[in-house]
Amino acid sequence: MATRLLNPVSDYLRLGSADDSRLFHGDSSDRIWVWSEEIGQGYIQRIPLRDGLSLMILDHTMHNTTVQEIDMLPRAIEFSFQLAGSGAGQSMFFPHVGQKTILTRRAERRFNVEVFFSTSEFMPCAHNLIGHLLPQSQEVILGWADWVHSYHLGYSAPSSQTAFNKILNGAIASPSMLDADNPFAACHWLTFGRLWQPMTPEMHQVVHQILSCPYSGRTRRTYLERKAMTLAALKLAVLAQARSLSYPLNNDDVGGVYQAAQILLRHIQDPPSIKALARQVGLNRLKLNQGFHHIYGTTPFRYLRDCRLFLAYYLLTTSERSVEVVANQVGYDSRTSFTSAFYQQFGLNPKAFQMCNRDGLQHYYAS
Repeated sequence: MATRLLNPVSDYLRLGSADDSRLFHGDSSDRIWVWSEEIGQGYIQRIPLRDGLSLMILDHTMHNTTVQEIDMLPRAIEFSFQLAGSGAGQSMFFPHVGQKTILTRRAERRFNVEVFFSTSEFMPCAHNLIGHLLPQSQEVILGWADWVHSYHLGYSAPSSQTAFNKILNGAIASPSMLDADNPFAACHWLTFGRLWQPMTPEMHQVVHQILSCPYSGRTRRTYLERKAMTLAALKLAVLAQARSLSYPLNNDDVGGVYQAAQILLRHIQDPPSIKALARQVGLNRLKLNQGFHHIYGTTPFRYLRDCRLFLAYYLLTTSERSVEVVANQVGYDSRTSFTSAFYQQFGLNPKAFQMCNRDGLQHYYAS
């Protein structure tokens, strides 16, 4: 399947109209963008609700898999609920802290409802979100903040919380995924817990209510603001369940699962067996698997696979290594199996992705 390189936004997105018949509902205050016909079809709709809070509806289909270097949305917390595409039926959160990255879009329909907290809402939302995570996840995030502080300023912050607040308020920037000496670029967010989780029936119901909003004007904005806040609260409630006393592992066992994840990352080329890994962290195999499913939503070696592929994605972006070398560096003995896994994860083969970056993005941004 062909791969398209996207450069300036003006090359592929056009301003649209709130009267577009494809929209579920629209208002003159909405911002509408439509995809150019040579790239895809469909629209992106941004609905401002109040300062720092907005709703996005995305319904579009790419003709080909696309690759683009972008600046992430500056300092925003994204809650996303996917209705169509490879992640259909999943919900996620992601903190955007200003870092650049490479974005790939599959040649498929993408249909999302997304809630964004930014500007005045960003700091309290970020702290609220972190407070819903397991203590071990919080430690990983604060450890990452310490590293970012030292990376940029050359010395340690007075405390991890100070470093984290500096990232949130923009005093220091999050390292770009494109920094070749950034070891956190590929998979640091994977180390503190799963980003994607199944949508609950309540989430589906609220999303349906958003899409079928019967109101207009100020009443519409008030209604959608209430529904957006409800969606975010439902996502936080799912995260909070990980802290519930009904969880079958105690706090020490959870710590062992996090330790196991770090061991897999450190030994990504030659990981220990499940039996050996469980022995190293003082858990039996059942508890280790239970813990990974609860925290990461997957098995230990599916987690390892995800980390390998995100690391490969990063290496293909930031280095001149061949596909074979990258495959070996992340633990694949066979280029064929690596290519198959990479395609399954990102929707394009690693050689096409590498050439698109090498011959397209680097040339464009150097000009």
